[in-house]
Amino acid sequence: MFNITAFGLLALLLALLYLGALERVLERMRLTGKQALLLLFAMLAGGLLPPVTFAGGLKVNIGGVFIPLALVIYLLVTADAPNEKYRALLAAGVTGLLVRTAAFLLPGTPGVGHFDLDPLFLPPLLAAFVAYLLGRSRRASFIGAFLGVLSVELWAWGENLQRGLRAHTFTLGGGGVWGAALLAGVLAVLLAELVGEIRERLHRRRVE
Repeated sequence: MFNITAFGLLALLLALLYLGALERVLERMRLTGKQALLLLFAMLAGGLLPPVTFAGGLKVNIGGVFIPLALVIYLLVTADAPNEKYRALLAAGVTGLLVRTAAFLLPGTPGVGHFDLDPLFLPPLLAAFVAYLLGRSRRASFIGAFLGVLSVELWAWGENLQRGLRAHTFTLGGGGVWGAALLAGVLAVLLAELVGEIRERLHRRRVE
């Protein structure tokens, strides 16, 4: 489903990539600007393709799940320190639990009580914050946020199976590049870069 806010985020990412503003982020994630653009366009194109169908009514969006998942595997494999891999996986587990808990505690409709946030953005925002706190690096933040939200979606599909809703179609990454899992990963990386930049500048001032 088209979402103007998600589209704005994508446009911002494309502009930052074009201007080279994310060069340091990509370098720390072992990616070049060309590779990042290729991945982004592949996710967009994959999101428009028919989802892959599995048993139990499960469908998986190519652009919203398969391509980002391949990126997650690449980031895990190329991580220099084992601790970073452990932090990323820990962040994914904790993120999944907290996002799942938030789904029970908060209403699913904006405007109810003091809750006035589109439900599409609650999991990504929460996941980005938690994944950054636990993952700390850009790489671990993306992995933790993406896998955390994806695990919640898989959990929901499993609940459908337990209820006997095997004929009910459930699509992972149904929003494609607008999906909550991918959006969570992107927000986590941007948050990690923003906080990291602020901390570095504060450190420089103290040294000076």
